[in-house]
Amino acid sequence: MSADPGGASYLDAIFAAIRGGASQLTAMKTWLSSAERAASSPWRFQFLAAARAAHRQAGAFLDATEEQLRRLGPADQVPAPLDQLPRNLAAMRADLLAEERHLHRLETEATSREHARNDASRRGRSS
Repeated sequence: MSADPGGASYLDAIFAAIRGGASQLTAMKTWLSSAERAASSPWRFQFLAAARAAHRQAGAFLDATEEQLRRLGPADQVPAPLDQLPRNLAAMRADLLAEERHLHRLETEATSREHARNDASRRGRSS
């Protein structure tokens, strides 16, 4: 990446980070959808783990993008169309947070279901 915050390669890096974050957010949604469809399957935990990894990566991309934008200067002094990026990143952060809550709900459900299955199995063996 260019050391010059106004350089073309610097701007390319900003847009690449945004694309990376969007891609990981999409991947997270796909993994969550797969986890929902696999409600009683042992695969559900792998889908949830993949969603968690995509969530971390999306957050890292958004963090990097926000840092790169800060280096460009105050938001009110950044030229168009870059002046729209903070608002777009805030929307992506909100979407990521909503998907994180969704992930947490699915993880909680999967864990509860697994505990109930294990408890039922233990009761069945002890009778």
